[in-house]
Amino acid sequence: MSSNRFLSVTLSLAIGFGCVCAGTSALAQVAPQVALAPAKAEGCIRVATFNVSMNRSGKDRLTEDLNRGDDQIRQIAAIIRNVRPDVVLLCEIDYSTAADNAKLFESLYLADPKTDSLGNAPCPLPFIFTAPVNTGVPSGLDLNNNGRTDDPEDAWGFGRFPGQYGMAVLSRFQIDQTASRTFQNLLWSSLDKPLQPIDPATNKPYYDEATWKQLRLSSKSHWDVVIKANGKTLHLLASHPTPPAFDGPEDRNGCRNQDEIRMWVDYISPLANPSQNYWVDDQGRKGNLASDANFVIAGDLNSDPVDGNNRSESIKRLLDHPRVNAQSTPQSLGAVQAGEKQGQKNKEHKGKPEFDTGDFNDQAVGNLRIDYVLPSKTLKVKASGVVWPKVEEGAANSEQLKKINDASDHHLVWIDIEL
Repeated sequence: MSSNRFLSVTLSLAIGFGCVCAGTSALAQVAPQVALAPAKAEGCIRVATFNVSMNRSGKDRLTEDLNRGDDQIRQIAAIIRNVRPDVVLLCEIDYSTAADNAKLFESLYLADPKTDSLGNAPCPLPFIFTAPVNTGVPSGLDLNNNGRTDDPEDAWGFGRFPGQYGMAVLSRFQIDQTASRTFQNLLWSSLDKPLQPIDPATNKPYYDEATWKQLRLSSKSHWDVVIKANGKTLHLLASHPTPPAFDGPEDRNGCRNQDEIRMWVDYISPLANPSQNYWVDDQGRKGNLASDANFVIAGDLNSDPVDGNNRSESIKRLLDHPRVNAQSTPQSLGAVQAGEKQGQKNKEHKGKPEFDTGDFNDQAVGNLRIDYVLPSKTLKVKASGVVWPKVEEGAANSEQLKKINDASDHHLVWIDIEL
């Protein structure tokens, strides 16, 4: 049975499935009230990405919400506990040097022995990778050319405080913290032929030379997280590029989004000449990914290959890359329903609505496919999906499903892979 038919049947009839993460056999099995994904394919590991919208408007507010018990966070946790990934990248979870928000979320919400609003058993993901990001970190430069240097837009990545819109990787498997790499400080100008923003009024670079030479590529960061799973090594290539919007005719965010995605295209590609070897990580190590490595590229990439106002060249190159297995596209029934119901901009889209992962302003851009879990061709995809359930008005579970769909403006994307 396809994952879509399974989703339709289970959501219509509210049929549950036994759901204990591997490695947690001591926990009692619980049949959840709603099944958001089929049981994991035999012999596979489930990898997911989820923009959880756990960003807050002020420093330390997420820590406060985590500790006091927040309804939106509980709903996010219920989704993850229901889908039961072995590895999940969380985007937009504020990073804090004072508190480990990712660990708080895991221990207080995922590993909590009590069942949640959907009747799910705990799903501990005790191995965590998180690191500083560029959002909210002051640059001291006037990056939006308004005569000030203290706007959120003047940070190395848009943010009101350091760590806003951060990332975290949670895993059932051991993470090799030493071998993992971060590229927070990688310079945009270090790329081979970077896409430098041009001011159309002057036909000159938007940034002066001194500023351009200091700009960091990542709006948050790029991570190569090394995971030891079932005796094999898996590289989770995680990032959350800036939205290609909220700028001017120079399209500085569109250019940055394009090159943030292109960084992964280059990272998994063979070098044509040594001069292209621009990857120096924050740990001082140089070089790109080994040609025989197992990898999954994951994250909210903020780029739809067909629709939206973005520059789509890089996401198309990534999907068409000879090392990327993009034959199986995660999809959902709820995205189709949402596109039909909301209409407006969605009616103009050329892409298949079942591939959408983000629910956005229907007058501006509409719903888009911007969240990805892309495995290497060394990995076989056995199943995949997007947690965007179809809601039947008047059904016994309709209110539950509405809360699931409203927990974030993004939807969890998952794949089951064989290592």
